[in-house]
Amino acid sequence: MVKIIIIVTLFLVVMIIPVTLFADMGIGGVAGYGRPTGVTVKIDNFPVVSLGWSLSTNVIEGTVDYWFLNNKIDRNILWYLGAGVQLSVGNNFGLGFRVPVGIQWYFMPSFELFGELAPGFTILPASGFSVSGGIGLRYHF
Repeated sequence: MVKIIIIVTLFLVVMIIPVTLFADMGIGGVAGYGRPTGVTVKIDNFPVVSLGWSLSTNVIEGTVDYWFLNNKIDRNILWYLGAGVQLSVGNNFGLGFRVPVGIQWYFMPSFELFGELAPGFTILPASGFSVSGGIGLRYHF
């Protein structure tokens, strides 16, 4: 399982490097409810990608979200609304759709603290409604 985590992480890093040469990139960690702890990457207007793993339940989960709205509330506080996909691999394969709503606070020029709530609908392994959320910190290059 650790080998799979390393391979997936290296693949994502190799795919992201060319884009980051010309873009604002934020990378950091995220922890939350209904999803494992992991890493998050935000590049300009590209989708926001998160990859988490849970060693206790032996699950790797990834989300890809596109933000339709990302507006200022105040000078350094923004909110966002988007749509995304959630995939999980472990004992079962999981697939679902989500609608992340969150807030970002740039408390220093390069540091972003964020929180989000993401209601969604799972398709696999069984259909039903779901809710996940999390908090995290990103450093912007």
